[in-house]
Amino acid sequence: CLPLTADGDMAMFPTALSSMVSFLSAITLIGTPSEIYISGTMYTYIAISWILSAMIAAHVFMPKFREMKFTSAYEYLEKRFDRTVRICVSLSFSSMMLIYMAIVLYAPALALSQTTGLNIWLSVVSIGVICTFYSSVGGMKAIIWTDVLQAVVIVIGLLAVIVQGLITVGGFKQTFSIASQGGRIQFDSISFDPRTRFTVWSLVIGGCFNSLSTYGFNQTQIQRYIAIRSTRGAKQALLIDAIGGSFIVLLTILIGVIMYAYYADCDPYTNKQIEHIDQILPYFVMEVLGDKKGIPGIFLACVFSGSLSTISSGLNSLAAVIIEDFYKGLMSRQLSDERQGFISKILSVVLGACIMLLTYVVSHLGSILNATLSLFGVLEGPNMGVFVLGFLFPQANRRGALVGFFSSLALQLWMFLGAQITQNQMESDSLPLSIANCSGTMNSTLMNWTTTTMVSTFLK
Repeated sequence: CLPLTADGDMAMFPTALSSMVSFLSAITLIGTPSEIYISGTMYTYIAISWILSAMIAAHVFMPKFREMKFTSAYEYLEKRFDRTVRICVSLSFSSMMLIYMAIVLYAPALALSQTTGLNIWLSVVSIGVICTFYSSVGGMKAIIWTDVLQAVVIVIGLLAVIVQGLITVGGFKQTFSIASQGGRIQFDSISFDPRTRFTVWSLVIGGCFNSLSTYGFNQTQIQRYIAIRSTRGAKQALLIDAIGGSFIVLLTILIGVIMYAYYADCDPYTNKQIEHIDQILPYFVMEVLGDKKGIPGIFLACVFSGSLSTISSGLNSLAAVIIEDFYKGLMSRQLSDERQGFISKILSVVLGACIMLLTYVVSHLGSILNATLSLFGVLEGPNMGVFVLGFLFPQANRRGALVGFFSSLALQLWMFLGAQITQNQMESDSLPLSIANCSGTMNSTLMNWTTTTMVSTFLK
């Protein structure tokens, strides 16, 4: 399975960086700063959940997957239960990844549209075609080494925005003073009310379970476990992935604080200068840093790197799942590495086209971060439940796995749909924004921005 698992011959550190950026997409780079801008810094606790879940995955689940050496994680479910369970969970994963990658594709197109004036759909098609071509050319080794370069670009881009932003606002002290006065610096929400946007419990405990589904059972991650030379190296890679991811998300949180300090008295969303709250970061980059040569370009490279790494990894993992779980199983055929590589490239092109079509649906969702969190809660939670049942409960059978999977899926869908129906009836807990000092504005306007209510907790 050389094209899909790199023949198990990859070094630990580059694979760790590749794993890190696979889910630190443009959703994190654009969505997290806008989330901090409207909701404050409670989201910082998510970093703790990532490290905890990575430790659990590294010591409990990852060694077992390496022992089995399955190309598709869902082969385990057939071995443990039966083929029906395998197909159901595999279909759920495939649906989730298609929608997730559509969201990832939409985010950089949004940034490109805001910063260059290009039509957003022209941007979607351009980015989608380029990324699909790039993903179909090489196998796992090419994706991993390209991800390493993209990880470097992401860090450089974020640091460039932070440094220039702090200089513009007046330094750390001034930035945090303004943000504190606006209620953005907060770490003390311990409410047990499930309607509260962010609490310590939902972020650390709920976030741990949610990110465990990514670190422990997501096909994209498991392919990287198998690609590393040793189990010890795979454990180290998981921890580096979590720590590095936490560092990057902290950088995006700092950017959100900087943006609020700059726009504290003239919010561009309330003032109708941007159409969506997720446009605020590219708008900030162009308004504040647009005259700094190279900064807008570095920012765009940063965002595109996040999306390219995620989509290329996602296409590769989806190709592996479709070939192993559906093509080989339904056709009852064995494939040579050469034939499998050819089919995976064709699948990458077809899946890339599907993702571009799904992007139209994504454009009508609310906050891209909240949309992604809700999606992962609905679909990846039940998937993880089946794996945990199989690993930790020896007496569980196929009937219990199927009943549990569909019951969990139905409950999650009920919560998700209920949240969509009632979201306008619930009081928003977003923090106030002001346009008191905008040009031509005489009165202060406070705006509570209502986002898509989150069903579950939080992922990478």
